[in-house]
Amino acid sequence: MNGGAKPAYDLRAADAGDYPFCERLYIASMQPLLSALDAWDHGKAVRALTEYFKPEEVQIVRMEKEDAGWIQISESEQALHLDQIYLREKFRGRGVGTHLIAQTADHARSVGKCVKLSLIRGNRAATLYQRLGFKQESEDRTKYHMVLATN
Repeated sequence: MNGGAKPAYDLRAADAGDYPFCERLYIASMQPLLSALDAWDHGKAVRALTEYFKPEEVQIVRMEKEDAGWIQISESEQALHLDQIYLREKFRGRGVGTHLIAQTADHARSVGKCVKLSLIRGNRAATLYQRLGFKQESEDRTKYHMVLATN
């Protein structure tokens, strides 16, 4: 899965000081989706992000000299896990998310692993993931769990 020409963005390593930016974008993205499922709990969302946010796994997406979003990828023995990917509204639709996902898939392929992710039901990115070859593995009340085989 080649991501094609790289859209205009850069990545920089995150540090603990990036947490407030990442939390704001996480909440802005997740609240509408989970509220539509009658499953929004602000405290629970903040606790979950606090637990899962690991700066060493996070890269900040920079566009037009601004922090435009963030991506978090963790790794297990069998898979790369696309744990988080968020872009601010004004930076969406430019191919950045598609390129980041394709880049992750290319890296997974190079190390002989699949890519796994979970996304909230109703997330419009589901069609993007399907177009990129992800298949649904399972689901629960609020999420679809997907995998991309890379071999």
